[in-house]
Amino acid sequence: MKKAIIIGIMAVLAACSQPAQKQEKTNTPTTNNQTVYTCPMHPDVAELKPGTCPKCGMDLVEKQD
Repeated sequence: MKKAIIIGIMAVLAACSQPAQKQEKTNTPTTNNQTVYTCPMHPDVAELKPGTCPKCGMDLVEKQD
């Protein structure tokens, strides 16, 4: 009985000690008929003008709907 309680407590502590999943901010601008540029490798990156991806440095391309 003690062993089961100790195992249960250890399982709860192990689950609580896991780092929370980091949610990435999406930088998607809201536009009305404006061209949006995005990274081919990071579709969560979106800009209103051409440039380079802040994550990997690739050229941003026009987003295809």
